[in-house]
Amino acid sequence: MDSAVVGLIGTVVGAVSGVLGTLATTRLGGTEQRRTQRGQSEREGRSIAYSNLVNECSRTYRIGYAAHVAVQAVPGVQRSPHLADSLAGFRPAVDTALEAVSLVRLHGPDKVARAANNLASAMTRWCCEVEDLYDGQGDEQRASEAIELYEEMEERFLTLGRETLSPELVR
Repeated sequence: MDSAVVGLIGTVVGAVSGVLGTLATTRLGGTEQRRTQRGQSEREGRSIAYSNLVNECSRTYRIGYAAHVAVQAVPGVQRSPHLADSLAGFRPAVDTALEAVSLVRLHGPDKVARAANNLASAMTRWCCEVEDLYDGQGDEQRASEAIELYEEMEERFLTLGRETLSPELVR
């Protein structure tokens, strides 16, 4: 073979391998970029869902606490005529917070979704206990335990949410 033909073959092989290498690098870089963008999008979705739940829980806590204090039986003291108004906002606030729980369950991960479910259960139980107190059928001890459980479940959710969103900050 002539040295010119060998040189031409070498040039063609070099050019093809260069093009293939560039294509492979571009493909791998694009895949990594899509993975990074997907991860950022998931983190942003979780952050929004978690903060929405925390906001709704804070609002529900304020409303629920006011209703709880208002229905507590004080011997010899007549109930306020505005008691029903205090209690009326509690159930809708719980319902709104339960909608926020659904978004957290959608975004996960499983341990955070379970914590949100536990928080929802504790919130609902507390609301029921306060409603029972209002109806004269409740027990103050059970209502107090319900609010304590709610506070514990809220703290558990906050901890898991922080760990999920920023694991490096928790350590």
